Amino acid sequence: MLKFIIIGSLTENTQDLLDAIEKAGHQGIVCKFSEITFETIGDNLAAMCGELDICDFDVVIFRGYNNHIYEAQLLAEMLVDNDKIVIEQSLAGGYVRGKMHQAKRLFECGIDHPATFQANNFEGWKRLTEDVEFPIIAKPIFGRKGRGIQKLNTANEALEFFEKNTTEYLAQQYFPIVNDFRIFVVGGEVIGGFQRFINEGQYKSNIRGTKAEKIEVSVEMKKVALESTAAMDYEIAGVDLFEYEGKTYVIEVNVSPQWEKFKLITGINPAEYIIKYAIKKRQKQHKSV
Repeated sequence: MLKFIIIGSLTENTQDLLDAIEKAGHQGIVCKFSEITFETIGDNLAAMCGELDICDFDVVIFRGYNNHIYEAQLLAEMLVDNDKIVIEQSLAGGYVRGKMHQAKRLFECGIDHPATFQANNFEGWKRLTEDVEFPIIAKPIFGRKGRGIQKLNTANEALEFFEKNTTEYLAQQYFPIVNDFRIFVVGGEVIGGFQRFINEGQYKSNIRGTKAEKIEVSVEMKKVALESTAAMDYEIAGVDLFEYEGKTYVIEVNVSPQWEKFKLITGINPAEYIIKYAIKKRQKQHKSV
């Protein structure tokens, strides 16, 4: 029997994981980041969840760590050094954080992605607005769930916006699309996807009341989703795509994605795939020892 610990808050997603762990005949608990302490004792670094040593668990699954990225990376590195199964393992080294970093990786791998622009001061934004074609989409560099996204229609709008939001945002090329897609990847496998429709007069799909439906993921979408997930070195990802003039573009590769809407629309429970993947990863590790 394996011992799992999920690092994050108790949510519908983590409850799904706990249920899948129990269904597979193993044990699992949830530990909030606020409950974790780090200690240097002698020659060792210990990470404790209350009275429990996290290194006593066989599999550690990270969920919802955006506000604790430093601690998550430290913990993941320590666990990998102790030969523990870690998901998301990229936290232990080479973790891609931020949309510009993603854009760089996608560009290097030849994957189509909206042109992306970022400046570190207002003078930089003034120069960039001379080069871009409007409208553009402004996005928080570390944003999630579509929060804070703005459509800027003119250079004057952009300058007014970036004068107040100089370093927290980047900008991306705008495409006049009517829908996009969320493809879910677990351990190098596409487990399903759905289509989201953009309401008339809107420019993003992840707002309340937006229509969505399950799709049969095409061969091309599978290829792009797997390639972009591999480009980030992610194990679990929600890949957002759209199609435009015969090309498939990656909007974003979301690490540790939430799946309430995905499960509701597709009837697929990612937690079961994640736990099967974690068990297989553990078995493979033991065979190689």
